[in-house]
Amino acid sequence: MSIITGRGRVISITVGALIVVGIGGTLWAVATQNNGKELKASDTCNEGVFSANVEPLERILSPDSSFKSNWSRTATESSLKLTCLNSTSDGAVKMTAVMQDGSESDWHSQLGVNSASTVAHFSVGTEALVWDRTAAIYVECKPSSEGSSHTADMSHPYLSIVAAATGSAGKGDDRAQQDLAQLAGRMFFEAQLQTGCQEDFTAPSGAPTLTSGS
Repeated sequence: MSIITGRGRVISITVGALIVVGIGGTLWAVATQNNGKELKASDTCNEGVFSANVEPLERILSPDSSFKSNWSRTATESSLKLTCLNSTSDGAVKMTAVMQDGSESDWHSQLGVNSASTVAHFSVGTEALVWDRTAAIYVECKPSSEGSSHTADMSHPYLSIVAAATGSAGKGDDRAQQDLAQLAGRMFFEAQLQTGCQEDFTAPSGAPTLTSGS
């Protein structure tokens, strides 16, 4: 029979404790690494866009310590482009609003929807579509007065809004399309404030209903 000395017992306990601490440290590191960043509207590219809530963005992007959000605005009397880019090291959600001149068919052509994709519709603006991991809104711009912002010399001004997820963002998430549609609606709300294209528009407070269609 082996006899464990007092010193041996102390050594055994110490080694055991070190193993436990090592395992515990590993578990803590994993838990810390997987902890998401809780977003506030003030953390995002534009507080107005996300003032209603940031949950759609959180669900799609799963923000962590690498989260970044950037806003850019370029404008002239006859153009406007707003860009909101939210990203992590794994994925991104890019939202754009662009004032353009042309028809609804022009807008459709520019979207480049894959013919194999299933397209759904939602009720925002003149027409709104969602497919794969992209949501897009077309809004015929009817300025409330002559010389309304960013539509000078345009015959048929319209706003084109696109919200798209790339990388790991929104992958395998059944709700991602609804969330992208809601984000596109919020981006449109911000754009129409700067253009006066549709003053009676109310930004959606919740996720829009998607309906299937061609």
